[in-house]
This record gives sequence, C-alpha cells and structure tokens, in this order.
Amino acid sequence: MKRNFSPERLQLLLMGFFILSGGMVLRLFQMQILEKDSYELAAERNRTEMVYQTAPRGIIYDRNDIPLATNEPVFSLIYLPSRLTTQTELNRLAGELSRTLRQNPEGVLAKLEQAKKERTALRIAENLPVPVMFRLSELKPFYPGIDLVLEARRYYPFGSFASHLMGYMGKITPAQWERLKNRNYRMDSRIGRLGVESIFERQLRGRDGAVKIEVDAHGRIQKILKRLSWKDGQNVHLTLDSFAQRAADEALRRTASRRGAVVALDPSNGDILAFASSPDFDPNEFLGADPFSLDYSTFVPSSVPEFDRAISGLYAPGSTFKTIVSVAGINEGKLDVSKIIFCPGYFKFGRRTFKCWNHRGHGNVDFLTGFAQSCDVYFYKMGLAIGPDLIEKYEKIFHLGQKTGIALKGEEAGNLFGPETSMKDGKPWVGGDTLNLAIGQGRLLVTPLQMAVVAAALANHGTLWRPQYLNSIDSENGGEILRQNPQQIGFVRASKKTWSLLDQAMALVVASGTARGAYVKGVQVWGKTGTAQNSSGKDHAWFIGFAAKPGQAPSIAISVLVENGGHGTWTAVPIAHQVIAAVFHVGKKSQYQWPQFSPKKIGPSARKGVAL
Repeated sequence: MKRNFSPERLQLLLMGFFILSGGMVLRLFQMQILEKDSYELAAERNRTEMVYQTAPRGIIYDRNDIPLATNEPVFSLIYLPSRLTTQTELNRLAGELSRTLRQNPEGVLAKLEQAKKERTALRIAENLPVPVMFRLSELKPFYPGIDLVLEARRYYPFGSFASHLMGYMGKITPAQWERLKNRNYRMDSRIGRLGVESIFERQLRGRDGAVKIEVDAHGRIQKILKRLSWKDGQNVHLTLDSFAQRAADEALRRTASRRGAVVALDPSNGDILAFASSPDFDPNEFLGADPFSLDYSTFVPSSVPEFDRAISGLYAPGSTFKTIVSVAGINEGKLDVSKIIFCPGYFKFGRRTFKCWNHRGHGNVDFLTGFAQSCDVYFYKMGLAIGPDLIEKYEKIFHLGQKTGIALKGEEAGNLFGPETSMKDGKPWVGGDTLNLAIGQGRLLVTPLQMAVVAAALANHGTLWRPQYLNSIDSENGGEILRQNPQQIGFVRASKKTWSLLDQAMALVVASGTARGAYVKGVQVWGKTGTAQNSSGKDHAWFIGFAAKPGQAPSIAISVLVENGGHGTWTAVPIAHQVIAAVFHVGKKSQYQWPQFSPKKIGPSARKGVAL
C-alpha cells in the first residue's frame, strides 16, 4: 500500500532534522571549544608513558679476573611532556635546567621541544653528579614533567688503563639507530664506539628495563602501572696482564715526548699481555654530565688521544730490522758469521758515504759483536752480500707489509721496501737503497704491533700468531660460551743453526750490547734496539725482544716504540725492562698488589627504582 506524505508532515520531518543537526553542532562546539581544556585534561589523565632504564653492561676482566670495566648506579633527568605546556613555560624551564646542568640553553630547549613534539619521555641529561641531582629534585615541584630516573652507567675504575684496547661508550648516531632500532636501541641509547666496547657491543649490552607509568596533564607521575626488570650484559674476559699493562701505560707517560706504543704478546699463542698507546684517554670522560656535547669528528686523527699508535702508527723499524736481515743471511747461507769486518765509523759506496751510528767506529767486529753493538757498517756489507731481493723475500715471510688481522679497527698494513715493491711503484732501485734496507731505513714502514709479532716469532723460532685479546665470554647463566683459540698466520722456516745464532746474538745485546738496561734479575732477556731516522724531527726509539724464566720457554715478547725518543738504548729499553719485570713480578712487592676493587652491584631496589 502506497503511503503519501503530506506537506505538513514533510515540513515537520525537515524541522526535526535541522534541530537534531543543530544540537550536534552545538555539542561539538561545546566539546571542542568551550570544554576543550577539561577534555584534554581527561585525556591527559589517562595518558601512559614508558620510561626506560639502561641495563648494566657486562663486566670486562683481565686474565686474572681483575675488573677493568664495570657499572655504577647513576641518575638521569627525563622530561615528560604535556600538550598544555606553553612555549613561555618551556623557555623558562630550559633556562632553569641550563643553569643547573651548565648546558647551552638553546640545546636544552631543543630537547624539551623535541619531547613535546614527539609526545614521549626524553632524557635531557644523564650521569648526573649528586649535587646536581639534588638541585634538580628541588625544581620538581615548580616544573611538573621533569623527573629523575635511576639506571646503570659504565664505569672504568682505573681510568685511562689500556684505553685504546678497552674503547669507550658514546651516544648512538642516527645512522646506527636506523640500523639497530629493531634490536631495542633507542635514539638516546649509548653504544660502544671503540675497542672492546665496540667489537663486543652485542654481548656486553644488556636488555634495558622499563617502567610503565601514568602521568597527569602536567606530566607528573601519578602511579606506576608495570615494571620490566633489566637484564645484565655478558661478561668478557681478556688476555691482558694488568701488571704489564700498568707498567707500559705509566712508562710511556714518563717519556719526554709522551708519544709511543708498547705491545707485549705471549709467544706461545699470540695472546696480548699489554697494549698501550700514548697519548691515551680516560673513557670515563666520555660519560660526563653532558655526553651530547662531545664531538671528536673535527679533530685530526694523529693529534688526538684516540689515535692508536700501536696499530695505526707507521715507522721505519731501524736496527730492529737487523733481526730479519740476520735470519735471511744465516738461513740462506749468505753470511759467514765468523768473518771479521772493520768499522771505521763510515762506509763509502760509490760517491756516497754512509755513516755508522757510532761515528768513532766499532773497529773489528764479527756477526755476534756487530749485532750486539748494532754496527751499521757491518750490516751495510751484510746487506750487499745477502742482496735486496732475498731481504725483501724475508720481509714477506715475516708478514711485514700486511695487516696482522687483529680484531680492532684502524690497523695499517705498513709498507714493504725492496726491488720488487719499488718496481711496482715505478721507482728505480739503486745500490744505496740496499744499504738503507739493511739497517731498516728507506721506505720500509711497520707498526709496533707488527714488530711484536716478529719478536714473538723470534722467541718461538718461527711461528707467526695473529694477536688476540679475547680469552672468553660468559654465557647468560654464568657459564662459558666462547673461548678464543690461537690462530697461526704464518711460519718462518729456518734452520736450528739460524735460531741458535740469533738467540746468542740477542742475548749478547742485553748482556753487553746496546740493551743492557733491559736486564731483569732472575730473568733471561733477549733483545734488539733500534733508532729510526725521522725526517720531520728527532729520531724514533725502538726495542724488540723476549724473556723467559731460566730453563723455560719465553713467555713474553715485546715491542716498544717511543716517538722522537732518540736512541732506543736510552728511552725504549727502560720501558721494556719495566714491562718484563711486571710480567715476572720482579721488584718491590707493593708494585704487584693490585688495588682491591669489587664491581658495584646494582641491587633490586635500584633495578626497579624510578624517581625521587
């Protein structure tokens, strides 16, 4: 049945529609304009925030379980933004915080504005000193939204100890965050930026804790809704001998130039016992109250403490290279060790005169005496007898000119020097080059780490080990999940006669030659000094060698380089003496009593504590 609407009924329907629509518009106007603040307040009251707490990183130990990197509880300042906060209030808060934190007001304001824009809790400062923390707590009643969070901070109890190997922590970069955000990193996370801290970032980093909180319209915490406990990182055990490392660090700092490197290895497996580069740095300084202000990107690498001279510094090896020349000459039958050569203090070759370091001359010398006194004239003639091609061959056998493969960033390969290399470089080889090569000069360049590997090979009679600093890593339940195995990277095939003669020569260097200062009571020491010419300043000082308890196999091989140190006898040898003595605990007992230190435990109350 068809129904017809009268004009009167249609008019009533339209009138009802307009009245209903008008009511809805008025209600929306009331909600969005007249009652905006009250509804925003209600929404704010229901807002929750997740505040994260940095977990303790795994502890780094030396070979004797002395803790080298630990954690300590610290406070960080966070800001919980509110949409009700005006720009004027933000400006005033930025001014107060900048004065308390001693930071740039513009930088603090930028962080506050970022937090408000993203509507998320943001760290404004971290690792706060106790006085600053108390001053900030006094500001809380006047500036709702700021709060203090307790979390774990990296701590290096012995400061700049082995800093180039240990590394440091720094703020994650935007590029790193993009790559790692799926692994629970945040934009304000700290990450290992160098050395062990960087190489084993995944193992050392724990799982951060978090607290889910309810905040009011002004960002004030109303109640804690949920706690998520953090999880500590895995512990890492290094091969370092803390006594040897401390001796190396301190000895380098006492040199006149305060620039150089020391590397000590275990000749039986390549374990690093000491790894020092000077100038060094205190990694704790990268964890100050305002890590955002640290920017080393504009520094010249070789002029800042981060430059690792042990693996990145390139130097002519000087007379330490005479060990390799000797192995080549004896092993290939090119050297008559009993032949006497007269040294007047110079050697004329063609139109040129090549001087000996002892301008008065050494007189009549054979191999053992010439080696012990590091007579340049003897090795000039030896180099001509052996030939540059054979010497270059042994450079390669000892793995010069190539990286050792140590698990650290920035290692340099050095530079070979010989007829073949010169031909590849488009440079002619002349007789004078052979004389320079025989005494470790010319374009031959090595790193202190490479010469430590050479010293270890001389000590064990031929085996070249890849230097390694990792002993083991603990599993999450405290067991061992990884133990580093030695890695052989080469072998020097030489006769027993070769090794025997070289042992005699290197022992004589310490007994009566240029390295008498390397002698350590109750320890047998072998060595070779070197003085590398430096066109841009004073000569560099070298020493390489190894040591053992009488009747035992050598247990330390060492390389010492002091930039602008002059003769190796006076600057490099004393450092080697101190490191060797430390390994064998020779000297005052007080030197080998390590400071008693227990890692700071962050207890359950700290693990779940959030704010003051």
